[in-house]
Amino acid sequence: MEEEQKQPPTPNSPLPGYRLIPEDQYIDPRNADEDEIDLLELAQKIWAERWLIVKFVIAGAIIGVFAAITAPKEYVSSAKLMPEYSGQQESGGASSLLKRFGGLAGLSGISAGGSAGAELSVLLYPDIVSSVAFQHKLAQQPFYYTELDTSASLYSYFIDLQQPTFMGTVKKYTIGIPGLIIGAIFSKKEEVKNEVNSDPAILALGNDKTQVIQQINSRISASLNDESGIITVSAKFPNPKLAAEIAKFTIEELTAYVIEYRTEKVLRNLAYLEEQLLESEKRFDLAQLVLAQFRDSNRGTLTNRAQTEEERLQSEYTLAFNIYNSLNQQREESKLKVQEETPVFKVLQPVLVPINDETKGSMILAVWVLLSGMLSIGLIFGREFYANTIKSN
Repeated sequence: MEEEQKQPPTPNSPLPGYRLIPEDQYIDPRNADEDEIDLLELAQKIWAERWLIVKFVIAGAIIGVFAAITAPKEYVSSAKLMPEYSGQQESGGASSLLKRFGGLAGLSGISAGGSAGAELSVLLYPDIVSSVAFQHKLAQQPFYYTELDTSASLYSYFIDLQQPTFMGTVKKYTIGIPGLIIGAIFSKKEEVKNEVNSDPAILALGNDKTQVIQQINSRISASLNDESGIITVSAKFPNPKLAAEIAKFTIEELTAYVIEYRTEKVLRNLAYLEEQLLESEKRFDLAQLVLAQFRDSNRGTLTNRAQTEEERLQSEYTLAFNIYNSLNQQREESKLKVQEETPVFKVLQPVLVPINDETKGSMILAVWVLLSGMLSIGLIFGREFYANTIKSN
């Protein structure tokens, strides 16, 4: 049998006993264990300074326990309500939009049929509650504070009455010092701006009231369940009864806002009809009086001129009566329309006074322990980096 002739290697084929490896995947054998050595060195450095880490963790745990004990208790009160949805047939564009939000009917308020009132999407309810105008009105509402035995607005409570906590004071005079300096510099200019601005359509708030609005925004919320269409309103405050009262007031203001929005147009139409009806009634009474006086003064046989005048007065009387009667009917229809456009809110879960507070002491402790451990490790590597930098210089 003839021996097979060996084919010379092609320019692109690897040599016998070799394998081609892309350059970006090549690892130098001399550096293959470099990562493991680095991790081992890091672990050794941490282990060598383990008592420093233990001290930091113990200190963090002590501060965390103290912070958890002194942290103000927070109570959450919530309620659920189901708004009235439009029963009219949705247009194609609105229907496709509603399917993306769980297939709820009537959420968008865009319908194929006409409606005298304006529809307000349920999706906007959370935005209404979180708006500055809504929260400004809420902040002006007086509430009773049992721990202080007094009634005051939320503005007065957060600015003047609320006692700062220990951790709040520490935070204010440590990491909050830059804010205090900036506030001291620009406070006078801010007060001048607020005094100059007298336009009632523009809401001008000072620094203190702006911070109160931010507090309220973080404590009050409204959320929509896309599948069931249920609105949940929640309020979180240090006093359980106060949290329930604010949640109740928020629901009342939200429903009043929606009712006002829905009935604003028909109420304007009703007011206009009331004015026109009053004018038409005066016109009708005058036409009736003039016609009666003419007939009383022209009893018996009437001349052609008198008959023509009577017919003219009769026509004016009939016209005034028809206008008055028509406007009166429209007014009654408008009253029914107001009732029809007024939405109904069904309370599924009433406002409850909370019993248990929502303060997470264990979470506060865990955060302080974690932060102290990270700080100690950062200090270890910071000192190592600083020492190596001095040696290299």
